[in-house]
Amino acid sequence: MESYYCIVTFHTTNHALTFEKLMKENEVDVKLMPVPRQVSSSCGTAAQFPCELRDEIVKTCLEQHIEIDEIHKIEVKHRSGILSKLFKQTS
Repeated sequence: MESYYCIVTFHTTNHALTFEKLMKENEVDVKLMPVPRQVSSSCGTAAQFPCELRDEIVKTCLEQHIEIDEIHKIEVKHRSGILSKLFKQTS
């Protein structure tokens, strides 16, 4: 069985916490987690979210001035994650 999820990484932990609060206020299912080993980031916190909400999340972050680092799609196949970078935010 194949499944996947998306994560967003942040430049700072403060942005991760602000993101989580905003998404939960908008009833978006997000979960903060450590950044997976396959992903490098200046902040050790990432947020997991439904991949189908990617465009909406990027738009909301831009509108609310939440700086994101990258968005990745992680495919889970037999207990190993395969990483795909979906988006690189340039500041």
